[in-house]
Amino acid sequence: MIHRTLKSLLMLTALWAALCAAPAHAADAWPARPIRMIVPFAPGGSNDVIARKLAERLTALLGQSVVVENRGGAGGVIGANAVATAAPDGYTFLFVSGSLATTAAVQNTPYDPLTAYTPVSRVATAPFVVLTRAGFPATTLPDLIAYAKANPGKINYGSAGLGDSTQLATELLSNIAGIKMQAVGYNGIAPAQMDLLAGRLDLIITTIAAIRGTASEKLPKLAFTTAQRDPEFPDVPTAREAGLDYVVDVWWGVFAPRNLPATILTRMNGAIAQVTAEPGVAAFLKTSGAQATPSSPQALQETLARDLARWTETARRAGIRQN
Repeated sequence: MIHRTLKSLLMLTALWAALCAAPAHAADAWPARPIRMIVPFAPGGSNDVIARKLAERLTALLGQSVVVENRGGAGGVIGANAVATAAPDGYTFLFVSGSLATTAAVQNTPYDPLTAYTPVSRVATAPFVVLTRAGFPATTLPDLIAYAKANPGKINYGSAGLGDSTQLATELLSNIAGIKMQAVGYNGIAPAQMDLLAGRLDLIITTIAAIRGTASEKLPKLAFTTAQRDPEFPDVPTAREAGLDYVVDVWWGVFAPRNLPATILTRMNGAIAQVTAEPGVAAFLKTSGAQATPSSPQALQETLARDLARWTETARRAGIRQN
């Protein structure tokens, strides 16, 4: 009797040890099957284009297919929530821009972006640029601020939509400079650029990628929003050079569901750093007006937290709310 009881206990102990070891073995063998990289927007935009290049190079490096899956809708909420509720097994990742912060700043989301994910790595960043219509009275950022103060509410600016990063970036500039401009919302930045070209708008803040290859590329550029000048446009100053503490960029990063095993996190972070260092990837990003800026998981989390706090306060002051 004692022998049978002891034998049963030993079997249960062995079974429990095997069950506990299974996740560790699975993590060690990662990746053993194709990986999904969810992009929470429709195909064709910058999120999709950069994600596909990243997935292509990760596939070559990891030896398993990394498949981009577009899950658009609700301003990115549907795709982001799909990852937030997925199993943290290393086979579902989220490729997303700073919209993860801007969306949560202006509407209620079913997830908390700060706690629902395991940050993996930033991938790339791109600057915003302040563009004006041809013939606008101000030709520098200090001139713009002086004109706006002398003509409160007279300047109108376009954005890609209510609560979009282009609107929040412009409202943040207004807050920092102590000026007031009138918002005109569009369904995307392209129609705003058309009205800027036609002289129906005074100003937009957008990315170089959005204007590259269009007539808008030749419009006056008052300033970049980065800490240093853009090497491609060395004659265009930064907002900081105008005395403004205004440094804003667009970023893209990779997240996983919360509680991703540390071994998988380390491998995926290293893989992203490796592929973004490839000359071909750097050249590809440059065509999108971006540069590779891989990071530690902690740095990505800090960027997300900073942006969420900044955009939430900016939206509150401007009265921007989607629900």
